[in-house]
Amino acid sequence: MNNFESVNDFREALKEIHILIENAISSIDDNLQYRTFNKSSIVLLCGKFESFLECFLDEFGYYILNNFSNKKLESYIKNHLIDVLIKELEIKKNNNEKREEVLMKFVKILGVEEVLCNEFNLDTKFSYGKHGQSEVTKLLKKFGFNEFANSEENKIFYEKFNSLNNIRNNILHQDSTPSLTHQDVISYQNIIINFVENLSDESIKIIQEMNNNGIESNEQLSTA
Repeated sequence: MNNFESVNDFREALKEIHILIENAISSIDDNLQYRTFNKSSIVLLCGKFESFLECFLDEFGYYILNNFSNKKLESYIKNHLIDVLIKELEIKKNNNEKREEVLMKFVKILGVEEVLCNEFNLDTKFSYGKHGQSEVTKLLKKFGFNEFANSEENKIFYEKFNSLNNIRNNILHQDSTPSLTHQDVISYQNIIINFVENLSDESIKIIQEMNNNGIESNEQLSTA
């Protein structure tokens, strides 16, 4: 695994932000237009980042479920799948046929037979109406990015990201017009790009570690 389509898609999506920034720069003498382009950039940037994170974690989880068996899954992803199954069971508990299908998935992931769990569902969605650092770290930790989520390196990102979301919320919910410059928008964009690249690197590292652990486990089995 060398790259993720969601990362490439995010870079492509940022072209829309670039267009808004260019328009802001070209209309710097028209205060209304200038502020409008900068406000639009902030709202769009937040939306694109949240969309990226959901798509990225879905792609990351999909890769793991299609390449590692239930016996090779790390505990965090196994627990995540079980949590999703518990919610699904609650919804389908009064339908005998559908309830049995969910229960068989419990048997599959927890059973002795080694199989892929690539038909299992993942939950990569932000909680409705919630944004900011706590939701980002909550999602990341669901998929095993605990160390990355709590790293010192990301403290600056969270400060900027919380500031960015406060601005977005004020724009959307209070119809405010903050004193933003296009340089501010570029700064927020750059720190998000840096976070996305670091997250991609960390995910590749996790997958490599899982591959290495799988090789070690197979070697131990073969010499037992």
